[in-house]
Amino acid sequence: MSDEFEIIEIPFEGLDMSKTIEDEFLEARINQEIDAATDVKELREAAKKLVQVATARQAAIRGLCKRLVQYETLALQNFLNDETS
Repeated sequence: MSDEFEIIEIPFEGLDMSKTIEDEFLEARINQEIDAATDVKELREAAKKLVQVATARQAAIRGLCKRLVQYETLALQNFLNDETS
C-alpha cells in the first residue's frame, strides 16, 4: 500500500443548490422590510438580520463539513485496519 494520498477536486456542477420554500419566504420577508424602511435605523436592523442569517448558515455548513470529515476519517481508519489485519 502506498503512503501517498491523491488529492482530488470535487466539482459543484451536480450539486443541488436551489432555494427551498423557506429560503424564498425569508428572502421575500427581508426584501419587504428593506423596501418598507423609511430611515437608516430600519435598514441597519435589516442588515443585521442578514448578517445573523449568513453567519448561522455558515456555522451550520462548517459543522456539517466537520462531521462529514469525522465520518470519512473513521471509515478510512476502519478500512485500513481491516486491510492491515
